Amino acid sequence: MIEGPVDLAAYVRAFEPLLVRSGGDVYRADRIFLEGSGRSALVEMLVVEAGRKQPFYAKVSLHDRGSATVRVDPMTHPERSQGVREIVARLAQDLLARTPGARVGATNLELPERPR
Repeated sequence: MIEGPVDLAAYVRAFEPLLVRSGGDVYRADRIFLEGSGRSALVEMLVVEAGRKQPFYAKVSLHDRGSATVRVDPMTHPERSQGVREIVARLAQDLLARTPGARVGATNLELPERPR
């Protein structure tokens, strides 16, 4: 959960693909798609761990109470591996870094250190 005013349309316009390499593993967030009403976005993700590919989507959803959630889209079912958790956390960190005044609310992910 990211608390604060998230401008999802602005985030989608500014989005840059994310790439994480860890040993022989690769975690990617490639493309983002804004839903018609502007209240949610899907991010195309790929995790390759030990040669096993897991394509899935992460979903960013805005809420009326002024917060946003970043999570694995419930329509996709990747195994919640370390790589899946890592790339979803990196996406949340990127959204947080691009949202002035926002802060982390409830989370079950370990976010990377926020650049100062």
